[in-house]
Amino acid sequence: MVEDSASTPLLGGESGSAIIVLEDASGPGWGPPPQEGATLFQATFNMVNIFMGIGLLSMPFAMKQGGWVGMAALTVATAVFCLSGKLIVRNFEKMPPDTSHTYPALGELALGPPGRFLVGFLALTEFFGGSCIMLVVIWREFLGMLPEHHGLVMGLSPFHFSVVVCTLATAPLMFIPSFKKLSWLSMLGCISTVLVTITVLAAVAMDPFRQHQPIQPPAGHDVARWGIFESMGIFAVSVSGHSSLPVLRNSMKQPRAFDKVINLAFTAMLVIYAIVAGLGYYYFGDAASTLITDDLARNSPFTGHSILIPGFTVDKLVALCILVNAYTTYPCLILVIQDMMWSVLPFLEQYGGTRQPRRMVATGVRLLLFVAGTCIAFLAYAILGNVMSLVGGFASISCSLLMPSLFYLILFWKELGILHRTGVVVLLVVGTALLVLIVGQNVIDIAQKVDHDDKGVKLAQSATSLLGRLVEGL
Repeated sequence: MVEDSASTPLLGGESGSAIIVLEDASGPGWGPPPQEGATLFQATFNMVNIFMGIGLLSMPFAMKQGGWVGMAALTVATAVFCLSGKLIVRNFEKMPPDTSHTYPALGELALGPPGRFLVGFLALTEFFGGSCIMLVVIWREFLGMLPEHHGLVMGLSPFHFSVVVCTLATAPLMFIPSFKKLSWLSMLGCISTVLVTITVLAAVAMDPFRQHQPIQPPAGHDVARWGIFESMGIFAVSVSGHSSLPVLRNSMKQPRAFDKVINLAFTAMLVIYAIVAGLGYYYFGDAASTLITDDLARNSPFTGHSILIPGFTVDKLVALCILVNAYTTYPCLILVIQDMMWSVLPFLEQYGGTRQPRRMVATGVRLLLFVAGTCIAFLAYAILGNVMSLVGGFASISCSLLMPSLFYLILFWKELGILHRTGVVVLLVVGTALLVLIVGQNVIDIAQKVDHDDKGVKLAQSATSLLGRLVEGL
């Protein structure tokens, strides 16, 4: 199994499973808690670190799409996903002690063999979509690090140059089967979160009335907009990652206190997201970009002001931290996807675990995932907001809300009262309705963009042009 992927706790604990392969650290079943496990604070920190990521950068954009009512939507989404987090942990209590504790295995327990493949497909979609988003973020942040008047290299524009350089830099990582020695770099995720939050707070504190924004007049605000469902998709992808919860639970000294960890972690995430979303939307208004780093670079008190090194501005410092964090996280995501693919295939199961294919096969799979993800990310570059919302609206809601609720209803049906059953059914109905509305709105929005702006043709021409220039350069 991948024992050092993105879900490895940073503080305390003995757990080391991948996000999807949820084998307990203490053996079959929940088992006794580890002798040296994570404390309440450490487990909360680990959970916040795992859950919070790229979604933080798009909070002001999500508010722009939905208006101020998005704050209420963010609160509701966080509360609902907090509840579903507790449900998925309860579900694993029904797993037989002699079976591998994976999310696909839980799906098979609840729905039979089709459940294994349903969960595998949804989880694959969520994590593969997340990896494509990560590639776009890497390209964008690298592009933001380049000088403003960067010339052509090998006939490539700055955008194409950033794609080529980042792709060549990322490809070798697909040949490394383990990232245990790089696990400390996960701390960069926390540093990025703190930097983004502090920078937004500082921008509003330095210019509370937006009089010193380089772009005047300041953009306006809306109370509510029809794009609220796109916002909900971004909020969903920002508070999902529930398949890592059983691993986190078993890494604690006192696993029975895990409900407190879930409550504290989701409360902390809500506070941080609300600060960046509310203040970011107040300051940048309806001009907010998909990633807040773009706004900090061109329309904030920090625009053009260097720190320590000429040309190295605050926004570039934030972009650099996000770039390094995304660069080191991406290969871990690929390892998680690979590990999850093995767990979906029943013929690879052996002795309650998962038998690994040959190293060459695994490397080939990672390379194929990287190539496919790069192609999709290139096409999705101009519609990053819609892609994030689609991943959240379809995959995250399915994996982190609908599946845990459905499995809980099936596995605990006889133990639940009428009121409890009704509540879970309502949760399923509301979640399904949200999924349909979010996916529908994003599909319509993408179709309109392609139709009106001809973005599909432009992207195809851009890809052809890039390939031609690379061939000429060789």
